[in-house]
Amino acid sequence: MPQFDAYEDLVGRWRWRLLGDAGRAVATSGESFVSHWHALRAAEGVRAVASAARISSTPADGVEDALNAIIERELAHSR
Repeated sequence: MPQFDAYEDLVGRWRWRLLGDAGRAVATSGESFVSHWHALRAAEGVRAVASAARISSTPADGVEDALNAIIERELAHSR
């Protein structure tokens, strides 16, 4: 069963991660926290909103431009 846990990183700060059924991390916190408790509270916040979050079908800001640049470069290279 998937579960959130908190772990201490290499610089002594705390992060949360979501472990999947196989025990592998499927999501991790993008920021660190001063305590184990703060990391778990942040994980609670993610869990509270994740089920209601929608999946966007459009690229994030800047990604579309990067994709277009790659496509243009590849098309120019193949000519």
